[in-house]
Amino acid sequence: MNIQARLKNLPSPACGRGAGGEGGLEKCTVKTHSFQPISPHPNSLPKGEGTVFSISKHVLTAAVLFLGIVALSQNAVWAAEKIGGVIASVQPLPSMDNAYGESYGVSHGYVEYRVRLHNTSNEDRVVYLSYPSTSDRAITSGTVVSRTVPVAAGQEVEVSLFEPSMYSESNLLDVRVKGVRGERTIILSRLRDYRYDNNYPATLLTGRGVPQEFRDLVHPASAATTGTSYSSANVPLALLRSELPVGRWSANWLGYSCYDGILLTEKEVGEMPPPAQLAVRRYVECGGALWIHGRQVPPAFSQGGTPLGENAYAVGLGRAAATLAENDSDWKTTYERLKKEPMHVYRPEARPNNLNDMLIAEASVPVRGLFVLVLLFGVGIGPVNLWLLARHKRRIWLWWNVPAISLITCLLVFAYSLASEGIAGRGKIASMTILDERSHRAATFGYVSFYCPLTPSSGPRFGGDTEVKLLEFNPRMLSHRYYEPSGALRYVDWTSGQHLTSGWVAARAPAYFQFRKNEDRRERLTVERTADGALKIVNALGADIQRLFVSDSSGKVFEGRDIPAGAERTLEAFKPEKLVVGMYKDPQRVFCDMNWLPAFDSLRRSTPLPMLSPGRYVAFLDESPFVESPLAGVDPEHTAAIVYGIMKGDGDGR
Repeated sequence: MNIQARLKNLPSPACGRGAGGEGGLEKCTVKTHSFQPISPHPNSLPKGEGTVFSISKHVLTAAVLFLGIVALSQNAVWAAEKIGGVIASVQPLPSMDNAYGESYGVSHGYVEYRVRLHNTSNEDRVVYLSYPSTSDRAITSGTVVSRTVPVAAGQEVEVSLFEPSMYSESNLLDVRVKGVRGERTIILSRLRDYRYDNNYPATLLTGRGVPQEFRDLVHPASAATTGTSYSSANVPLALLRSELPVGRWSANWLGYSCYDGILLTEKEVGEMPPPAQLAVRRYVECGGALWIHGRQVPPAFSQGGTPLGENAYAVGLGRAAATLAENDSDWKTTYERLKKEPMHVYRPEARPNNLNDMLIAEASVPVRGLFVLVLLFGVGIGPVNLWLLARHKRRIWLWWNVPAISLITCLLVFAYSLASEGIAGRGKIASMTILDERSHRAATFGYVSFYCPLTPSSGPRFGGDTEVKLLEFNPRMLSHRYYEPSGALRYVDWTSGQHLTSGWVAARAPAYFQFRKNEDRRERLTVERTADGALKIVNALGADIQRLFVSDSSGKVFEGRDIPAGAERTLEAFKPEKLVVGMYKDPQRVFCDMNWLPAFDSLRRSTPLPMLSPGRYVAFLDESPFVESPLAGVDPEHTAAIVYGIMKGDGDGR
């Protein structure tokens, strides 16, 4: 075999450069093979060519090693596999912050894995994606996300798998094709951060236009010896650099939910396509922060926001701000601006300690009744049974009447449980919605809780635009071994929406979920001024209103009560008699409290005058039309359904 033939048999890297061009490819683990130098038999070479081949051998080895190092150093490599004519490739994740020899990643929210599927065959295919790999029998806890994707012949599609904030023991993605034996596994890079001390920094997603100069300001060289670096309001900051240009950023806001803030240059914001701009806007409305290294915030992110001064706007539950003044241009100004700004960290941890009668409480075990039943069972099956059988000379009946009595006792216990709890599940929902009638978008956050006497056949279903977090009883994750106390796998199917298929709601154990979402909605409150100066409204919110407070364009407050859905009412001027004023000035304060139940309880027991700036209203509803019951067969009670509305102005005709 000649040298050229031998070169063809050399192994090649498993990952290759994908489309995109600008180095925006994935930081992934490259599959490599062990390389053994080819040592041909001396007799197989012509006379005098041994030295030439030896030199060529070393040159070839050095070349392969160099190419391998280059491939490993690229943050732009696509992880790809092919099965059944379908090429599956995974888009790159941002790089973790490796400051001072330690890696920092995200600790909450959803991590988005964007998978591109290209069907090169002549047949329609159905592709099954699963992460982490279910073929690994060692995985006993965590969350498995999956999705079924139909791909027509010659078609190329891109789908997303969202990983919830739970510990995963594997970083392997399974790819299967219906009708094709076997599977392919793609090694994914990690972005999730798990710490023993729960000391998580705030994470800032940066665009590729943010230079090393800014990173050096955040992580100065002097901090390497002291272990300290930049912090915002005493919160350490980790910089996660995007490996994709903004033109290829995600169009789903859930892909940004794991970050506490986003930093972009003014040029990058201008290059961002409209779907990505809308996704980032939704992220901000759900409590995120957007920082722009520039002199102004573009209308796509500032329109409809409340000015906060210094080129900053409160948008929904979050904020968007430009970091430079008129004559500033350097990154040190941006650094100093971020250093002064407090950064809110949205990090759900454990279920609320005080449920305020707004969520399902722990089921009380009837200890006294069960003790009496067990006592009667012991006395009846023991001495009483033996005495009766001995008296009637039927001791041989012990072989059948002891099991019979035990069975009857078990049936009595089961009947007692059914009589006390029934078989139907129950639930409670507490939520608050910011409804912007100008853009027809609603940002909702709150809690959903369930209690089921029997394990439901199908788990809860949430929308594809909802971030959900199961609140467990352990408030801190001391290590990954204790993060899943139940030791069971949980499954999520993203084929149609977000279906928590199994492992999320167990029998006779309350389940608590914290959520936030952003969606397009058409509900509204139609307001018209009458000739005598009063306000006439039409309730188009989709639910009955218990209490309503409206502030007109001049700041005058009107109120109304018990307004059915679709009804028209004339509001009366608010009379501050026996007034109990609420303590919250805006929904952002409620959201930033993190334990939302006390805030919801305070709002429903008071008058929300501090929130009522001109053109705003607060409505307390019987039930929220923005939160549907996610669990089939359970009709939950809405203990708090608060709507903070922003009415259309004279120039808002959308």
